[in-house]
Amino acid sequence: MKKTFENCTWSELNKIFGLQKLKELDALSKWLHYPYIISNEIEKSLEKLSVNLADNCMDWNEDELKMQFIAPLLYLVDYTDSEKYHPFSQRSLQMQIENIELSGVVDWVLASGQQFPEIPYFFLHEYKKEKGANNDPLGQLLAAMLTAQYLNQNKNLVYGAYVVGKDWYFMILEEAKYAITRPYQANEKDDINFIFAMLQKIKFLLP
Repeated sequence: MKKTFENCTWSELNKIFGLQKLKELDALSKWLHYPYIISNEIEKSLEKLSVNLADNCMDWNEDELKMQFIAPLLYLVDYTDSEKYHPFSQRSLQMQIENIELSGVVDWVLASGQQFPEIPYFFLHEYKKEKGANNDPLGQLLAAMLTAQYLNQNKNLVYGAYVVGKDWYFMILEEAKYAITRPYQANEKDDINFIFAMLQKIKFLLP
């Protein structure tokens, strides 16, 4: 059976891989509550991004959302200061276990490696509007994270986030269990600060 990430649903993946979707996981709780303080300068930049999102989100297409909001946010987070990992965009991943093959292109991934992603740690997938009939944001992200888990030989936790318009969801995959946060709305001041902190804390949680 061959499946592409974009055609996966989370309920289907649960059955195929024997996964459990939980309300809580210790690893997710650790991520949520790991301490991080945001500087006043960064807060001002985040507020500007948040206002721009609130004013334009409904009019932007997917590329505009990426360029006008997500890319500047990731620039502020700055994942370029480490030798352990690098950010990659629009990269292909693939796995095969017996007769099951998963493959697809990921929007954005933080992974070891220089020219090509080697060990994937953290995925970010973006969607403009609420999911349509043939588009399951959680399913697509979960498929990518399962592929990463296979490539990592299940040695590391896999972190993920998906964006639906202004809403951000954070997710952990640990062995055959996963959990997801409530949505955080990036057009709200407190929430965008929290989103920024979650993206920053990844730097301290990766192996």
